[in-house]
Amino acid sequence: MLLACVLVTAVGCEQHPQAESDLASERGAQSTRTQENHRQGVILNNRGALFLKQGSPRRALNTLTQAVELAPDLPDAHFNIGLVQARLGRHDEAVAAFARAAELGFDQVDLYVAQGLSLRAQNRYAQAAAAFDRALQTAPLRADLHLHRGEVLRAMGSLDSALSSFDTAVRLDASLGAAHRYRGELLAASGDQHEAALAYERAVRIDPADGTALVGQAEALRRLERFDAATAALQQALSQSPRNSRAYYILASVAEAAGDEHLAASARQNFQRLTEARRHFDQGQVYARRGQFDEADDELSRAIEVDPGFTDAWLRLGALRLEDDHPQAALETLLQVAALWPEYPEVYNLTGEAWLQLGEHDKALAAFAATLAQDPSSVAAHIGSGRAHFAEARFSAAQKEFRQALDLDPDAREGYYFLGLVYAQQGRTREAVASIEQCLAVNPDHVEAHYHLGRILADTGDLPAAREHLIRALALNPDHTRAAQRLAALETP
Repeated sequence: MLLACVLVTAVGCEQHPQAESDLASERGAQSTRTQENHRQGVILNNRGALFLKQGSPRRALNTLTQAVELAPDLPDAHFNIGLVQARLGRHDEAVAAFARAAELGFDQVDLYVAQGLSLRAQNRYAQAAAAFDRALQTAPLRADLHLHRGEVLRAMGSLDSALSSFDTAVRLDASLGAAHRYRGELLAASGDQHEAALAYERAVRIDPADGTALVGQAEALRRLERFDAATAALQQALSQSPRNSRAYYILASVAEAAGDEHLAASARQNFQRLTEARRHFDQGQVYARRGQFDEADDELSRAIEVDPGFTDAWLRLGALRLEDDHPQAALETLLQVAALWPEYPEVYNLTGEAWLQLGEHDKALAAFAATLAQDPSSVAAHIGSGRAHFAEARFSAAQKEFRQALDLDPDAREGYYFLGLVYAQQGRTREAVASIEQCLAVNPDHVEAHYHLGRILADTGDLPAAREHLIRALALNPDHTRAAQRLAALETP
């Protein structure tokens, strides 16, 4: 019997019929699972694309990530992930996703356009130009592709080729103001001031608020010694953007050439004032990013001293003082801004935040209401109003504000977070958990969301899940005392 088995094995042992049947069943089940995963992946891809279209890139990314986990060879999902990453400014990840989509056979113009734009954002101009060239092979009559190609060639210093691309763009679509503006710039650099002035004029005709085109036009007109026309273009630019330091710089040279010393001196003075204030403002921003709040405060205050009309410096100083936990100082700054420039809705949001930090909830509500009177779509104002109501235990009013914020921005993580807290206060535990989980879907590193979700889950008896979220909160912030205390209580028998 043993010999027979050995002999049979030497020529190839036949598999037992039952084993063949089991193997076939297993393969069939695996095939069915693969097909179902692919089907679910397609559904999630479509849902993620819809979230992106609705302006919810973070929710889209979470959904699309699930799609490629189920169907890793689905090219559309990788392409959509690239679009989401580009929308979020993560161009390294976007380029990688586009490359994977291409590997899987996604060969559409939109892929190469999106890839080119992300490569351009990374200053990878040669690769971006190659991507736009690939797109133009399929769609040679798309003016916007010639415009994008010209932009990257211009950045590479290939000025003649760039000018050719811009020429093609305006020939295909004369309404592309940016292409006319770029033509003006390159024609001026080549010495053809007359054609440059005409190109800039076309750009301004398309978009009268194009300050760059107006200043470029003025430079070309100055070189043509058409000083009155150059002055008029610069005054138009300054009427739209009074802080345009380059416009003042050119105006000084135009006025000097025209013999108007008074105007030249005034323009030079304004140029010096604006550039000095901007230098202090930029240095203040650098200090703020480093967490050096005192130094940042000094620089921003200096910017305001040099240029009292520098609204951005005032607002940034108020925001900085809030970040540095000085709400009273912030409030004093912001009230001055509101008195000087009542048309800026941002100042009321910051003022509302200062009142919240000071515990003046009704005054905070009034500030946020002032924002909403100017800008009813302000998500921050709705969330701020909701927080003020929540602090006063007006939970129904708070819920209404948070829901309005989420209607305006489905990616508003603070809306989900505070709405979850409202539900918890109302005893609606399941909805509280779901809402805070939505917050974490948008921002997985939200410390307070992890803490409160852990607290709520612990109260429901789901101790393993509670422990997981409390541990995550402590990993993100080791000094989170409340999370440490809650976790210790769970570990105590």
